Amino acid sequence: MLLTKRNEYALQAMILLARQKDGGPVPASALAKKLKTTPAFMSKIAQQLSGAGLVRSQKGKNGGLFLGRPVRKILVKQIFTAVDGTLSVSACMGEGRCQHHVCPIYPALTKLQKDLDRRLNSAKLSTFV
Repeated sequence: MLLTKRNEYALQAMILLARQKDGGPVPASALAKKLKTTPAFMSKIAQQLSGAGLVRSQKGKNGGLFLGRPVRKILVKQIFTAVDGTLSVSACMGEGRCQHHVCPIYPALTKLQKDLDRRLNSAKLSTFV
């Protein structure tokens, strides 16, 4: 899968949560407003991040979302994977070699994919805070 708006909003929301001075909860609606997206879309992203253990939620009048683990232990790859699955430079990379007998771009795509994976495995949320 390619980088999507969902990936971008998820990363931006996680950055906003990480920048909370008191670490207190932030309503999904406040995140949606700040990121100029719909509350429904942000709620769906929050649900997916929560399912991956990246955020937790607190219900009630002063409820909202907060980080589910320390910021230095959250990888960008985990955020992207939580909301959209594995990030690939090409659709054929996700399922191995394409159906063509000889693919002239496969070696180059393989190198790009390895570089992307390496970078995503080392990029921490704390880099953006």
